[in-house]
Amino acid sequence: MAFIDRLSRLCGGCRVLAWLLVVNTGLSVTLWAVSAAIELSGGDSSLLYAAALPSDPLLFASHPWTLVTYMAVHYSPIHMLVNMLWLFWFGRMFSDSGREMSLLWLYLGSGVCGGLFYITAAAVTGYAPGTYLTGASAAVLGVMGATAMLMPSRRVNLFLFGDIRLIWVAAGCMVLTVAGSWGSGIPPQAAHLGGVAFGIASAFARMCSGARIPRKTPAPGFRPESPGQGRYRLNARRTLDAINSMPDDHERLDQLLDKIRISGYGSLTARERTELNHISSKIKQ
Repeated sequence: MAFIDRLSRLCGGCRVLAWLLVVNTGLSVTLWAVSAAIELSGGDSSLLYAAALPSDPLLFASHPWTLVTYMAVHYSPIHMLVNMLWLFWFGRMFSDSGREMSLLWLYLGSGVCGGLFYITAAAVTGYAPGTYLTGASAAVLGVMGATAMLMPSRRVNLFLFGDIRLIWVAAGCMVLTVAGSWGSGIPPQAAHLGGVAFGIASAFARMCSGARIPRKTPAPGFRPESPGQGRYRLNARRTLDAINSMPDDHERLDQLLDKIRISGYGSLTARERTELNHISSKIKQ
C-alpha cells in the first residue's frame, strides 16, 4: 500500500508503527462518524461501547474482545491526538532498539495489562457499574516507559525547554497523562499504572537478556544540531537514514532489505549495494 509506505518513512521505516497509527485513527474516526449518523437518525448511538472495555467483570466475560479493541478507540479527537503524537514519537525511538514486531508486542502487552488492572481495580473498589475504558493511553505509556528505560540518557531538544534527557521527558508525559485523568477515579489510573509496569518490566527483561541496546545512536529522524553536540532535533527528511549500520550481519541485512522494500533497490547507495552483496555472500558461505 502506497500510503502505508509513505507513512512508514515518516515513522523511521517502521511499518508496525505506521499500522498502529492508521488503525487507531481509522477505527476511532469511523466509530465517531457512524455513531453520529445513528444519533441523527434517532437510533441508539452507543456503538462505541461495543469496542470499549467494561468495568463490570461479568459484562467483560461476555465481551472478551474489548480487552484488545478498547486500546484502538478514543472518546474524543483530543484524546486520540495526544496518544497518537506520543506513540509516534516514542514508537520511532523504540524501533531504534529492536525489531519491528517488538513494538507491536509491547503495545499490545501494555494495553492488555492496563485493561486487566482496570477491571481488577474496578472490582476491588466497587467502581460505578456501566462505566467503560477507551483509548491507547495504557499501551502508549508502556511504549513510553520501555523506551525511557532502554535509553534514559538520550537527549532531545524540546521547544522552550531546551536539551533534556529522554527519561525526564517520558516522566513528564506520564505525569501529564495521570493529571489529565485525575478525576476519573482509581480504575483508569490503575490502567495507566498497568501499562507503565508492563513496559518497564519488558525493558528490564530485555536488558537482563543481554540484548544490545543502542545508547548513543539518534532516534529515527533526529540529528545533531551541530558537530559534537549530544542534542537531537526532529527532522522528517532524515527518517530513511534511520536504517543504520549494526555490527550483526543478519540485522544489517534485514535493514537493507527493509529499505529496498520501502523505497526500491534504486534507493540504495553504491556503498550499500556493495555491502548488501558482501553480507549476502558471507551468510551463504
